[in-house]
Amino acid sequence: MSLNKLTIDNLKKLFSELILILEANENGDIDYQISEVKYVIKLLNQCIDNNYVDLDSVINEIKSIYKNLYPPRGGLSEFFIWKADFDERIKANEPLGKIGDELWKILK
Repeated sequence: MSLNKLTIDNLKKLFSELILILEANENGDIDYQISEVKYVIKLLNQCIDNNYVDLDSVINEIKSIYKNLYPPRGGLSEFFIWKADFDERIKANEPLGKIGDELWKILK
C-alpha cells in the first residue's frame, strides 16, 4: 500500500478508534500504550495541518511507535476486553482485532 495522504487519513481514523476502545477499557496496564496512541494521533493531526509536509518522516516515526505498541509478546498484542460471557467477549474484541489487522496491513 502506498503511504500517501489517504493513508494518513486512514491511520488517523484507525488510531482514533483505537484510543476510544483503549480508554473505555483502561485498567492501568496499558497507560504507556494509551499515551503512545495519543502521540500518534497528535503526529497525524500535525501532518494533516501542515498539508502533509514531511510525510515520510511522520510515517517512519509512526511505524517505530507501532512496533512498540504491538511487540511479539506483551503490549497491545496481548490486550483484550474481558467479558464473562464468551460470546460477549468475542463481540467486544472484534473491533479491536479489525483495527489491529488494518494497522498491520498499512504499517508492516
